[in-house]
Amino acid sequence: MGCPSGVGPELIAAHLAAHPESPLWIVGDRPALVAGARARKLDPGLIEALADEPTPGLSCLLQEGAPLSASDRKPGRPSALGGQRQLLYIERGYELAKESGLSLSTLPVSKEAIAHSGLRRAQSFRGHTEWLEQLDGAPYSVMCFAAERLITSLVTTHIPLGRVPKVLSPELVRRATTEVAKLAMALRGRAPKVAVCSLNPHAGEGELLGREEALAIAPGIALAKKELGRKATVLGPIGAETAIRKGAAGTYDAVVAMYHDQATIPMKLLDFGGSVNVTQGLSIVRTSVDHGTAYDIAGRGLAQLRGLEAAVQLARKLCDARVSS
Repeated sequence: MGCPSGVGPELIAAHLAAHPESPLWIVGDRPALVAGARARKLDPGLIEALADEPTPGLSCLLQEGAPLSASDRKPGRPSALGGQRQLLYIERGYELAKESGLSLSTLPVSKEAIAHSGLRRAQSFRGHTEWLEQLDGAPYSVMCFAAERLITSLVTTHIPLGRVPKVLSPELVRRATTEVAKLAMALRGRAPKVAVCSLNPHAGEGELLGREEALAIAPGIALAKKELGRKATVLGPIGAETAIRKGAAGTYDAVVAMYHDQATIPMKLLDFGGSVNVTQGLSIVRTSVDHGTAYDIAGRGLAQLRGLEAAVQLARKLCDARVSS
């Protein structure tokens, strides 16, 4: 459900109303979801009638913890208890997906509210991607974004921009490149062309503008090429402005970005709401909307449903692809 004070509750209620034939197992808070239904001018009975046990073929609501009070789920005003619950929703959602073989789609949380919620283990929380990797015991995970016009992956995720050059390594570049190639193969149904961005302007201009391309990115590309073989064509390092422009035009199926905003700015410009966050490298399928908690409009019934619909649809597609492969 994401943050109970964000737009997650109303989006889930709206999705249930719009797609009654597509069952969801929801982890969250019943009063928050009832309030979300009312914000969308929907019958609260839609939420009240949900079963409280996982039932194949039926939508249900798994209440995590005691029902939240109105003050702890006030729209736009995240609380400490709400921060704790957001983390519990993630953890319970992961457990359900792992046990059932179903996919996991997440709505936005507040990293700040979780980290400052008072839970000791939550102090290190920096995002869904990193936390799910830890829960899964995966060797690594890669944050990707998928839209109709472009697929991207991130070599680094939620770290300060000043640390990116120090963190970049051939291994991280290899991971992001091979995982986005696998995602592109699943979605495009062919051997993809993958462009790997440079960190510095104009791919470093022969090391005049930096050495990261020579020391980390090019060696990482070589490792990815060796691993992928004929399954993908990998090109780079290419200046980010060129790689992303050509990727959006269809020259490349996917683009590997070196840091968070290098990928997310173009993806949100190209298809905000339709771009889906995908976590590669996990033992489960996990997708997410490409927007945040939207506290400024929470509880007003204004949030667009398109992002959640896209995340759920893609999750099902990727889950089916795993089953058939």
